Amino acid sequence: MNHLTKPLALACALAASHLAHAQSSVSIGGTVDAALNHSKGSLSSRTQMISGGNATSKLIFRGREDLGDGNYANFWLESGFNANNGSGMSVPNNNQVAVPNQGAAQGLTFNRRSFVGIGGAWGEIRAGREWSPSYETFTGKYDPFALSIGLGMNYAVGIDRNAIRSNNALVYITPKLFDSVTVNLQHFRGEGTGVEATDDNGTGSGVRVSYDKGPFSAAAAYINTKFAAGDAIYRDIAGAYNFGPVRLAFNANRNQQAALKQKGYLIGLTAPIGATELKASYSVFRANTAGDPKASKIALGVVHHLSRRTAVYGTVARISNDNGAAYAFTGATTAANTSGRAAEVGIRHNF
Repeated sequence: MNHLTKPLALACALAASHLAHAQSSVSIGGTVDAALNHSKGSLSSRTQMISGGNATSKLIFRGREDLGDGNYANFWLESGFNANNGSGMSVPNNNQVAVPNQGAAQGLTFNRRSFVGIGGAWGEIRAGREWSPSYETFTGKYDPFALSIGLGMNYAVGIDRNAIRSNNALVYITPKLFDSVTVNLQHFRGEGTGVEATDDNGTGSGVRVSYDKGPFSAAAAYINTKFAAGDAIYRDIAGAYNFGPVRLAFNANRNQQAALKQKGYLIGLTAPIGATELKASYSVFRANTAGDPKASKIALGVVHHLSRRTAVYGTVARISNDNGAAYAFTGATTAANTSGRAAEVGIRHNF
């Protein structure tokens, strides 16, 4: 190689390296959210610092690589953590109804999301731990609060909370159909111990159909998860319409497992006024257990945006119990047929 070709080869190598780098990207982001919370019940009360009053505290790594011809590869790793003490959140056993999705605090885990995928004009395939088909119907898209004391009663105490994410999931998401419809198809494995009676525990399938066009949005989801005690079936619908000064939203669910049946609904609104957003919701939960217990919640909140990334917020809420229900806010206890109240103020920063 002579003195003329050597610089040319080096330039080509650098250009190729730059091109490869330009065709892929990795980003780090997330949220830190902490609040002071007071929950009061008829039997006991508690004041505490909490994490995630307005948005879940989380750390996100994600990346995407261009494969050419409109195709790509991607990954998403999302770890939830407790901003109040710095601990991580645990990952539950594989899709088991009896185990909550956020267990005891521990070290860093990618408990919220952990998938790798490929996609293109034909849609996207993902494999790993992913949001379940029903997840979207209970997010801030259809619940003005979606977290902490403002979370809809129909979701906060129902078995839907056990189906928020799917382990060992294979997911197919269609491209936009008719310019407004997306279908999410999932199959997930419980990967049991091999004992015949319980080997399929946590194995199931689900589908969500979403519609988004202009000011109107809607979604419907269905999941069936196998268990020796009886299949868990989740049915969820949601909708919202943005009128401009006010956005109205609702969601409703009807779930069952063996003889247990649950149902509920939420109606909510958000009203932006400059840098401030006002929020309100009313939600109801019922179950067919002894006495036909019923609980309702009213929540009111305000979020003031200090910048595009940072906001301060406050929320107040009240739970009313009837027909033997005794639901309370986290940290408090309430006697049957009495009420509980809670309030919190916090700060949230996205990065």
